[in-house]
Order: sequence, then structure tokens, then C-alpha cells
Amino acid sequence: MSGRGHMKSVYSMIGAVAVVALAAGCSSGGSSGARTSSTPAANGQAGAGSAPDGLSSRTTSIGTVLVDPSGRTVYELVGESAARPSCTSGCLSVWPAVTSNGHQVVVNGHLAYTFAGDKAPGQTSGQDLTDEWGRWLALDPSGDPIGGSGSSGSTAPSAPTSSAKAPGGGGPAF
Repeated sequence: MSGRGHMKSVYSMIGAVAVVALAAGCSSGGSSGARTSSTPAANGQAGAGSAPDGLSSRTTSIGTVLVDPSGRTVYELVGESAARPSCTSGCLSVWPAVTSNGHQVVVNGHLAYTFAGDKAPGQTSGQDLTDEWGRWLALDPSGDPIGGSGSSGSTAPSAPTSSAKAPGGGGPAF
């Protein structure tokens, strides 16, 4: 298969995962102790929505993390805020937004995402990954980022921690 054909297959697979993750984010379930709200998914502006249902915690290889209703690890893009979203279009195919009632979930002021590279509940392949959009950290049950590579979850992106490339020629990925 040609390189172009392979990438087309990768994008198709990621798109399908994103649709499933977005649909799963709208189901209901238990909640965690994280401070959450929701914002309109289209523009990322802070909304007055109620706390989304379905977020809970799960023990993983990196500790206890916040998960969506499907059990997928929830991540934040370091330095991004609900008022200034930077993960749009192509980013959302790799990092699907966690949604509730048609709005993107906000945890402690940060937009919440899952990672298309996590193939099963409880996986944390996106932890401390730096790509073309920035650095991604999993969230603990209180909604705080779990620091990677010896950091405490600072807001400055770090150097790439992987030599793999994200689809589309971006930075490191799964």
C-alpha cells in the first residue's frame, strides 16, 4: 500500500474513533469530584451548562485518571483554556472532544479531550505526548493534570517525548 493510501486509512480509522468517542461522551453515568462545566462545542465559549454526567475515575498504569463514559482517559492540552480553544479541525480528529448534551466538557477551566491512539478503556497512550498542537496531560479525578517527564504539569510545552509522528506530519504521536 502506498504511503498516501496508508495515511488515508489511518485518517479514516481516526475519524471513526472520533465519532464513536463523541457519541459516547453524550451518555450518562456517575460523576467524579472534578469541577466541570460545559461550553458550546462550536465556539468554545464558557457556558452556563450543568456539570456533565458520566465522568468517573479509573486506575491505570500512570495512576488514577478521569475517564469519559466509555472509560477513555480524559486529557487536557496544556496552556489551552475554554475561552481560547486551540484544538480545532484536524486536532479534533486525533483528540476528540469530551461532550455532554452537545457541549464540550470543561474541567478546571480546561477543555477535555480523549485520544484516538487509546484503543481501549484505561489506556493512557496520550499521556505527556507533545505534538503539533502542544503538550497533552491526563487528568486525575480532581481534574488536575498528571505531570509527565518529571514535571508537575506546568503550562509550558516541553520537548517531544516520542519519535513517532502524528497523522498529517505533526509532532510525536501514538
